[in-house]
Amino acid sequence: MSFAFIRKRSKNYIVYLEYKDENSGKKIQKNMGSFEKKRDASRKLNELKDSIFNDELILPNALNLENFLIDFLDKHKINLSITTYNCYLRICKKYIIPMLGKYKLEELKAIHVQNYVDDLVGILAPQTIKIHINILNLALKKAYRLRLIKENIIDCIEVPKVKKFKNNIYNKTNMFKLLQVCKGTPLELQIYLACGLGLRISEVLGLTWDNIDFNENTITINKITVRDNNSVILKNPKTESSERTISAPKEIINLLREHKRNQLEDKLKGKIKNHLNLLFFDKNENPIAQDVLSKKFNRFLKDNNLDHIRFHDLRHSHVTLLINSKVPIKVISERVGHSNINTTLNIYAHTLKEMDSEASDKISEILFNLG
Repeated sequence: MSFAFIRKRSKNYIVYLEYKDENSGKKIQKNMGSFEKKRDASRKLNELKDSIFNDELILPNALNLENFLIDFLDKHKINLSITTYNCYLRICKKYIIPMLGKYKLEELKAIHVQNYVDDLVGILAPQTIKIHINILNLALKKAYRLRLIKENIIDCIEVPKVKKFKNNIYNKTNMFKLLQVCKGTPLELQIYLACGLGLRISEVLGLTWDNIDFNENTITINKITVRDNNSVILKNPKTESSERTISAPKEIINLLREHKRNQLEDKLKGKIKNHLNLLFFDKNENPIAQDVLSKKFNRFLKDNNLDHIRFHDLRHSHVTLLINSKVPIKVISERVGHSNINTTLNIYAHTLKEMDSEASDKISEILFNLG
């Protein structure tokens, strides 16, 4: 059992943490910070007491990076999606802990982390290395807040520059060709949902029949698929804005009616049960993994000699077509589930820049070419 208290030494107020050493059984007192003002010491004392009460405090005799990281992730996972947590845990076990885990928190220096980053350059993509740094930053921020370290050394680390990703998109002609080629194929409805509604791949695969309102011609997005270790499950979207109800074109509603009719016939014949009420499911009637659909889509494009894009790029193509059709940005942002308009503006800045140039040419034609 550990507890914290304040003791005045000379002119300063010192916050102490007292705990029992697991090896010797002796009581140990550790200085957790010295403060000139009592109110600052009291604030630190309350933080420590909260950490002890919430079981967030790791005792100093176990404070190497490996123990701290594992404990941090276990307590921080409530703030992460299942996919992100599993990704973080995998990175820690495969890379960070083998290379940095032996260091005591107080002994970990910026040079150790910088060497770690430099060793990964050329092996992992810059975007992936940034995830490694983000994990360390989150953990060491907490360590600094608890005054277990004197500074967050991640602020000193130089990371490789990430090249700005440019979305590959289909123009109107390519989209029309894709929709014609996919008719009657197993991917027809998934492609129509991505092209016609701008749904993310996880949103397409997370749809259940109660999400479809055939009377109002609307579709509600309130579930996504994620991979949880060796299985695929349904869960709520990451953000509140991703949960939305949008109007659907009649062409998509008609395809959905046909798809539901076919599923009902298979149910009546005893071919399927569809216990999860899914639109799309695998041979075991479980949700389909996102990478499975991505691979099928890639093969479909190759087999039909269509330009290669990712399934997710159908969403970008959808938004770009709406922007070029002068649909208000706010409407687009809400339909595709962005948290705010700025997200849409940032992602599609290139398209909007082209439209700004067109607007300049248009005003030039209207005002300055009167003859």
